[in-house]
Amino acid sequence: MRRGRRSGGGSLGYLVIIAGVVIILALILPPGFWWFALAIALICFGAWLLRCRW
Repeated sequence: MRRGRRSGGGSLGYLVIIAGVVIILALILPPGFWWFALAIALICFGAWLLRCRW
C-alpha cells in the first residue's frame, strides 16, 4: 500500500466541494447576483482562452 497523494483523486474532491458551496450560495443569494457572477466568469474564461491560445 502506497502512502502519498494520488493523481486525479484530489481534483474530484475539489469539484465536489465547489459544487456544494455553489448550491448553498444559490439558496442564499438573489438571482441578480448569479447573472453578474456568470458575466464575470465568462469574461475571465475568455481572457484565459486568449492568453493560452496566443
